[in-house]
Amino acid sequence: MRLLLVMLLPLAMTGCAHIERFAQATRAHITLIEGLRQFDAGNHEASAKTLAAALEIGLDDEDRAEAHKHLAFIHCSAARERQCREEFRHALSASPAMQLDAAEAGHPVWGPIFRSMSGPGALSAGLKQYENGDYEESAKNLQGAIDLGVAEKQRATAHKHLAFIHCASNRVGPCRDEFRKALAVDPKFDLNRAEAGHPVWGPIFRSLKSTKQAPETTGK
Repeated sequence: MRLLLVMLLPLAMTGCAHIERFAQATRAHITLIEGLRQFDAGNHEASAKTLAAALEIGLDDEDRAEAHKHLAFIHCSAARERQCREEFRHALSASPAMQLDAAEAGHPVWGPIFRSMSGPGALSAGLKQYENGDYEESAKNLQGAIDLGVAEKQRATAHKHLAFIHCASNRVGPCRDEFRKALAVDPKFDLNRAEAGHPVWGPIFRSLKSTKQAPETTGK
């Protein structure tokens, strides 16, 4: 009898763990539904707290994307564009194929912001932010463009500008890594004259370019 109890104990513990996970998932989903109800009722402050609570309890990927999407809507409605974009990034990270429905996509505030976070849109936004000196947001959008799968030449451009951002902040290691990634994507990739003449990233890029070409030269 004692041996039987010893053998059954792990099974009982496993069963308890499954029940606890199911209860937690159910609690998280119910909390999400309440947050969405509050959003639809226009109680955005309460909705934001409830959605955050649902995320903290632990949602599956699809529900997590839904929570982050509505948090993005709330931030956009309050003219907090940076936080809005951040929540859309979290939503796309949870569900890369996520799209807005017709009514959501047509919204005059968050519709254009979400569209700008597609691969090419994110790259365009990142390059514009780079030119304006907003390097922190630029880096997020450039990395987002890479994660969303832009074309090879666009990916090389994103890596190049990420390298510039790292170099400008004296992060030489990450700067080199981004240049390496750019060259791995497009071996013929090069800097224009103004970029190549930069006193910080110009020499770093040239050293990597020459190292990459050295085996080819040796083999000739």
